[in-house]
Amino acid sequence: MRIIQLIIILQLAIGIASCSLIKTAYNNAPEATHWWLDDYFDFTEAQSKELKPALHVLLNWHRKTQLPLYVEMLQKIQSDLSEESIEPGAVCETLNTMQDAMQAIQFESSPVIVEIAPMLSDKQLSYFQNKLQKRTLKWKSEWLQDTREEQIEARLERAIDYAEKVYGNLSKSQKLMLQQKLLASNYKAEVTYAEVLMRNADALEIVKSLQRENLDQEQKLILVKQGFDRLKNSPNPVYQNYANQLKQSNCEMIADLHATTDAKQKRHAKAWLENFITTFKSLALNTP
Repeated sequence: MRIIQLIIILQLAIGIASCSLIKTAYNNAPEATHWWLDDYFDFTEAQSKELKPALHVLLNWHRKTQLPLYVEMLQKIQSDLSEESIEPGAVCETLNTMQDAMQAIQFESSPVIVEIAPMLSDKQLSYFQNKLQKRTLKWKSEWLQDTREEQIEARLERAIDYAEKVYGNLSKSQKLMLQQKLLASNYKAEVTYAEVLMRNADALEIVKSLQRENLDQEQKLILVKQGFDRLKNSPNPVYQNYANQLKQSNCEMIADLHATTDAKQKRHAKAWLENFITTFKSLALNTP
């Protein structure tokens, strides 16, 4: 279902790599994405021949239309981070923009999914289902620890790691503030876990539905895009309300952290973003 999720993962993980590695990863995204998808479906040679050119077309679309938008978004974030304080609403607006950018990629990939899904065998569908189950177990091991204290500790470790990529080293008081914010949040890993199970079942059902001959191409495209919509906005009102509250608390935490940063940390954030602005501009011009 998430046919170009690796590209998204690369976008989210850029903070841990040098700019040269970002360029290499981005320019080789079709090959890497094919490898990642093959781990989910175990493609035949014929299926790979259909998929690989489509992934190159998708990357070209992304390079021409999406990278310039990323540059604009990063420049806005850079401007915001130069201020002494940021409103939580501005943080949430940025997060929403990121979500919209992800969905744009998902929608653009929908014709590829519609084309490949009917070619999958029953064995491959079973392979896909098993892979989803393994991925769920991995998520559970990383986020659904036995106690709330352990869950908060896991979130805190990641929050500090992400924050220090942007701002550089955090002080003890800043780390303590993050911990207190996480303890006060309404985070419930079990609620998210239930949603993960629902979305996995949804993905499997969509792939199976795409194999039905009574659906035309337009109906299949709608089916896929509706699935991506459910990833962004859950049809479960209880979960969506919870997710909205959690996003709001995260926006407040980010804004509160920024308010504690000193001039050195703000300079670090500006320089960190500038590296990626320059890199994305270069990639958009197709200059690896």
